[in-house]
This record gives sequence, structure tokens and C-alpha cells, in this order.
Amino acid sequence: MIVKLFLFRCKSVEYEKKLPPTSVIICFHNEAWSVLLRTVHSVLDRSPPELIKEIILVDDFSDKDYLGQKLDDYALKIEKLKIVRAKKREGLIRARLLGAAASTAPVLTYLDSHCECAEGWLEPLLDRIAKSSTAVVCPVIDVINDSTFEYHYNPDASALNVGGFDWNLQFNWHAVPFRERKRHKSPVEPVYSPTMAGGLFSIDKNFFEKLGTYDNGFDIWGGENLEISFKTWMCGGTLEIVPCSHVGHVFRSRSPYKWRTGVNVLKRNSIRLAEVWMDDYKKYYYDRIGNDLGDYGDVSSRKALREKLQCKSFDWYIKNIYPELFVPGDAIASGEIRNHGIPEYQMCIDSPAKRSDLHKPLGLYPCHKQGGNQ
Repeated sequence: MIVKLFLFRCKSVEYEKKLPPTSVIICFHNEAWSVLLRTVHSVLDRSPPELIKEIILVDDFSDKDYLGQKLDDYALKIEKLKIVRAKKREGLIRARLLGAAASTAPVLTYLDSHCECAEGWLEPLLDRIAKSSTAVVCPVIDVINDSTFEYHYNPDASALNVGGFDWNLQFNWHAVPFRERKRHKSPVEPVYSPTMAGGLFSIDKNFFEKLGTYDNGFDIWGGENLEISFKTWMCGGTLEIVPCSHVGHVFRSRSPYKWRTGVNVLKRNSIRLAEVWMDDYKKYYYDRIGNDLGDYGDVSSRKALREKLQCKSFDWYIKNIYPELFVPGDAIASGEIRNHGIPEYQMCIDSPAKRSDLHKPLGLYPCHKQGGNQ
């Protein structure tokens, strides 16, 4: 339970008098009843009614009984609540596209199914899109404890982080760069972010379609946040985090998605991303996967889209949008550090890659010539 959550300075911000309405799209698979309804009712209770055209729940083939007829009956009581049901398990990316296809508002707002919107969350997002239809905007993501479901609200605008990525093509957070801070007169102004986390954002529907929505060759989940981040910047848009918009999010300890056996879905998605958008910089990712590309499908239509939109190069993106990122090509040297012992006993400097192993000292591991952390 939270009270009104406004940054003090946000109270004085004036928004456009006529803001565009939005379709709020919430995809779910076997979500807990109370958590899903918490998300829905926080949207309804903390948004100006005229700005919510509809809330679209996209059921990605859930098999929990309470998410069937019981949910249908519940939705009948709420005028603006619609349910779209996938006929088979689609995964998050294609489920989001089902929601977009069913939407009727000029702006799409995506939320995860385990969120709580704070008071005043929506107006700042829609105001940016009203001012610039090519602005893709994200709220500040607060933490909801996954054990107690307590909302931890962070009102400190100076603690705001922006999105980045590493050369494993994994999303990360980092502090707002000094060059970006210098651009602002107030701490509540929207902040440029190189990438987005991907779960919570608003986008003009026409601009989303112009960008080609999501790559429908992506499977289940993973990489879609970097794809939309790269092409937003490279194809004429801006990606921004809006300090006056706050949404709480439950960060789950495990993924609900069942991955196909024998296929590394995240890797396959990331290769498609690299092939289409990263130009010569893709080699730095390929080095980390041992240049094992496998079958990543046909990307010719995505490359044609990029050419049609006359998008900028990835080199432009790195130098202008994310110059803080270390580029391996700038290193004095790269490659393995190995001993010169008997060949079958050669050891290399290595580092374990589990999240629990972060900040642990380097160690030795048999040389495998597959790149990665060696």
C-alpha cells in the first residue's frame, strides 16, 4: 500500500493541456491473481480516466484455472479491460505484438504483469510523446519486494540511473553521465538513456510501427529491449527516462518462461540483433560466443527496413549516444592469457560468469578457445 508519490518538484511541472490517450498492454503467463489485479487496478486508480483508452491483458496461454473463466467474469465488470488470449504459447515478444494489434489508442504503454503504478505516473510519459512523437519514454522503476510485496519508493532524482549494455549484449544500469547532467536545468527533466530495461515504456503507435515493431524472428524473450533501444536512437528517435513517472516492479527470482531444449534462445535473438544493427561492432559479441553463430534465421527483411528508414550507423550510436562504453578494439591487446606448459595442461586466466560470482578474484581454468571470459 502506498500513498501519493510525487517528487516535490514534479508538482509544479505543467503538462500539455491535451494529452493523447493510451492503450496499456499487460502480458502475462500464469501470473498470481492478486499480483495481476494489483497491476490492473493501480493503472485504473492512479491514471486520469480520459487518458486510459483501454487496458489489454494478453494471456500467453496460461494454464491456471483462475486465469480462465474467473478472469473473464472479472473483466466484464471493468469497462476498459479487454482480454486477448494466445492460442498457443507465444513468449513475451509475440504476446506484446498481439496486444499492439488489438490496441486502438495512438500511444502504446507496456507494463509487466507484476507492477504497481504510482500516483502521477502516466501524465509525464504522455506529455513527452505529445511534445515529440519519436520520444520513447520509460518510468523510473522502483522495487517491489518479491517476498513482502512492499513498495520501495526512491524519491531521490539524483540517484537516477540510465540503461547501458556490455559486449555480451546484456543490459545493465549505470549512473547518468556528466555530459548528460550538464544538459539539464532541473533534476526532473527527462534523461537520455542509451538503452531501456524493456518491460515498462510508452511509445507512439505509428512510430512503433514505422520502426518495424519487434523483430518477429525473435523467440520467447531476450534481446528485444536492446533492439528497440538501438533502432530508436539510430532511426531518428530519442529514448528517455522520465523522473516524474514512477512504477514499482517485482523482480522475480526466476523466469516463468520455458525455454526450448537444444536452442539457446537468448543467444539466437542476440545474433539477429547484432547482424542487423551493430555493423562491424558485432565482432565483439561474436568473440564472446566463440564465433558460433549457428542458424539464426533470415534477417534480410530487417536489414531492408533499416535501409528504408535510412538509419544511422552503430558507430554513430556508440560515439554520440554511449561514448562511455569501452570498445574492445581500443584495447592495447586482447585475447587469452595462457601458460606455456604441456599442451594438454595449459591453463588460462578466467572468471566465473554467474551473478553470484561477481567481484570475485580471477582464477585459472583449462583453455577452451571459445572466448567468453577467457
